[in-house]
Amino acid sequence: MKSLVNETVSHDKFGTGKIVEETALKIRVQFFGTEQPKIFAFPIAFEKFLVLEDTNLQEECRKLAQKKREELEQAEAERLAKIRRIVDENHRERMEALKKKRQPGRGRPKTIGTAAAEPKSDTKK
Repeated sequence: MKSLVNETVSHDKFGTGKIVEETALKIRVQFFGTEQPKIFAFPIAFEKFLVLEDTNLQEECRKLAQKKREELEQAEAERLAKIRRIVDENHRERMEALKKKRQPGRGRPKTIGTAAAEPKSDTKK
């Protein structure tokens, strides 16, 4: 894809402007009538916020944005799956620890229903 620097874009709120800087992750757009350039995520900004005057470039950017969105969604799904695995593993370990703790024959023997008899005193008065 060719450089987007000096390409004209439009934005619903800021109006028309020119791209003044482009990196792999962001673009800076100087809109007419604003002092400072606005920064947008590249290529995601071309899904909803920015429209290039050049329709062929706009379509290329839209496709790049769609691919990037899919990559982000895949990464998020993998992150969530990893968290679920960790949570499930922790739950399983806690349940196993509880089962071991409750198993009869482990730890101190328990006396059921027998209390130590206290000696009776034969003190008659």
